[in-house]
Amino acid sequence: MALMIAGGIILSIFGVISALNASIEDRSARLGQGLFILGVGMVAGSWIMAPDGLTLSDIPQAFLIALVALVK
Repeated sequence: MALMIAGGIILSIFGVISALNASIEDRSARLGQGLFILGVGMVAGSWIMAPDGLTLSDIPQAFLIALVALVK
């Protein structure tokens, strides 16, 4: 679940950056919008699957768990 939270936040950030870049360059922002929707869906899915719900204090812990999983 921690990977879903961290991955969803990262995808959402990349989606916003991509959409802003596309709008500045007068291109279609479909990729950015898709990444943002996918990221928000991942975070929402992990929020629904969490038995106690999610709080803001869960976010740094999720990034640390994801970093440790990637390093192993």
